[in-house]
Amino acid sequence: MKPKKWYGTWPAQCDLCARPLETFPTFYDARLADDPRWGLFCADCWQRYGAGLGTGLGQEYDSLSREKLRG
Repeated sequence: MKPKKWYGTWPAQCDLCARPLETFPTFYDARLADDPRWGLFCADCWQRYGAGLGTGLGQEYDSLSREKLRG
């Protein structure tokens, strides 16, 4: 099976802290905990504010290969 990848515009920065996502080994396309909003997050912000991984929660991507790792 072909790996799933991030094919959208390369996300430049975390939607919460504005740090460049390329400086982290992974980034997250995820929902905030206790909030219906979604965003693109660095690993630090996702660990602090993310709702989790999986259907309806979020996905984790490798910042170098852009392959989907979990979720």
